[in-house]
Amino acid sequence: LRLYPPIPLNVRFANKTTWLPRGGEPDGKSPYLVRKGLGIGYVPYYIHRRKDIYGPDAMEFRPERWQGTELADVGWGYVPFHGGPRLCLGREYSLRMLNIMQAPELTGGDLEDFAIAEASCLTIRILQEFPDLRLPPGEPVVPLGQEKQEVTITLKPAEGCKVLVR
Repeated sequence: LRLYPPIPLNVRFANKTTWLPRGGEPDGKSPYLVRKGLGIGYVPYYIHRRKDIYGPDAMEFRPERWQGTELADVGWGYVPFHGGPRLCLGREYSLRMLNIMQAPELTGGDLEDFAIAEASCLTIRILQEFPDLRLPPGEPVVPLGQEKQEVTITLKPAEGCKVLVR
């Protein structure tokens, strides 16, 4: 959800005139007037990769960064479900999974192992249904973070996910 947020960019419209605490003036540190009806865009895809929030390894998948106090005050620096009255419909399910993942008696205390196990359930069901699932001949294996992506209202692989199904 951090590196590949399903909704990588969004816009919210002000229902009344208000101020953002910063973002105005050339230095970006002054308040910013937002008039009623103005749309403000934000990009979780970028926000979730900020090195000033996530550190020099912001582009790496490292689930243990969420354990302890490293990101205790991340606040609006992590918005996979967006915010306000129109939250993502999948938020509750995801948060339940996070609670399970944080229960050592259920996960054996290893967050990465649990995340892999959770993702593996779906993968195993697909492989049970399609046991001969393969990459097509000549299809390259692209390292994480180097794949081409396409942004529409959601984030998706730009070249699809090509597999052979028998």
